[in-house]
Amino acid sequence: MDPITTAIVAALAAGVTQGTVADAYNGVKQLIKTKLKNKNDVIVAIDRLEQKPQSKARQMELQEQVEENQLEKNSDIVELTKKLMDEIKSSGNENHVMQAKGKLIAQADHGSTATVTINR
Repeated sequence: MDPITTAIVAALAAGVTQGTVADAYNGVKQLIKTKLKNKNDVIVAIDRLEQKPQSKARQMELQEQVEENQLEKNSDIVELTKKLMDEIKSSGNENHVMQAKGKLIAQADHGSTATVTINR
């Protein structure tokens, strides 16, 4: 997942209702609106994700829109999403988001282990 989508998903998972996390999140969203002007596809994807933050399909929809609009090439947006992630971490509301695509993938978190065994 790209860093912009990751930051937005993490902010929504942390519950961006108040404080500096909410301010940083709203700043990212406003900057995207400003930079894209009339292209609302990214904002529509964010709004839809806000309705169902756990939806993998809506997370993927946002990622697709971020990629199509090449937001990761916009240094202002990337920098602001880094600040958003810093706010999430410092607030203590950090949730870890992991996503993998493909076959035969194992994921582990918090010191655990994961393996893939193939019997052919």
